[in-house]
Amino acid sequence: MKITLAVDGSAHSKHAIQTLAHLAPPEELVLVHAMNLPDFNYAMITPELRAEVQADMEAALRKEGEGILAQAMEAIPKDFSHVQQVHQIGHPVDVILETARSAESQLILLGARGLGPLKELVLGSTSHRVLMHAPCSTMIVQAPVPRLRKILLPVEGEDDTKVALQFLALQPFREAVDIDVFAVWPQPQLAWPVTLGQSKLLEMHAIEEAQDRMKTVTDRLTRMNYSCQAKVGMGDPAFAILEQAKASQADIILMGTHGRGGLSRFLIGSVSHSVLHQSNYPVIIVR
Repeated sequence: MKITLAVDGSAHSKHAIQTLAHLAPPEELVLVHAMNLPDFNYAMITPELRAEVQADMEAALRKEGEGILAQAMEAIPKDFSHVQQVHQIGHPVDVILETARSAESQLILLGARGLGPLKELVLGSTSHRVLMHAPCSTMIVQAPVPRLRKILLPVEGEDDTKVALQFLALQPFREAVDIDVFAVWPQPQLAWPVTLGQSKLLEMHAIEEAQDRMKTVTDRLTRMNYSCQAKVGMGDPAFAILEQAKASQADIILMGTHGRGGLSRFLIGSVSHSVLHQSNYPVIIVR
């Protein structure tokens, strides 16, 4: 597996670096730091002064970035033998995404401040924008990850299940992990009245269908040498996933992104984004 790790010297970035201790040594790790130069294109500043200020600012930011990359190099596991560094001028989102594409990474790893959906809607954030446009799976770390032994894997349809299994087939984790495969029956409001017996029958059929679907997933995970079990929840999908994460004592949530894309997803949200906004757990969104 190839990993792109974004570093900026913040506490959340350091949490992401520490998470490497739980990942299998990759084929290649790319440490990327972006130097975002401010715009000095003001009418009151002469071209000569602008060039001088930009040169001084770039020199200062480059020196700071070299220090950040050096600290990151010291913190990565010793058995990560193939490490490259990218130190580039540009907006962090653009630099991270272009680095991941060029390196053909299977995972982007970065820390996040944990902004809520309203603040992200108004202000945006690097982690959110990277997640929306990432060419590969993305792991968002908001807090230290002391261990990684239990994974909650919510599944909904064939597409998100397929990409989750493809990611897990890479054997990305250092130690053996236990996986709870989780499906949610959302209990939709029906347009016609039903009796209690009909409602129970509908619920029973939905649970049986979910269990059948999850058996296919658990069988494939077992063949990959994962220890796993299937669980079914009911209610609002995002809420049910977070509650199951607590019940399972999960260390991380791994899920596909489905639903809307582009601006509509940004404005309205999907299950994966709702979980990410509300969760204190590290989240891997697989693609």
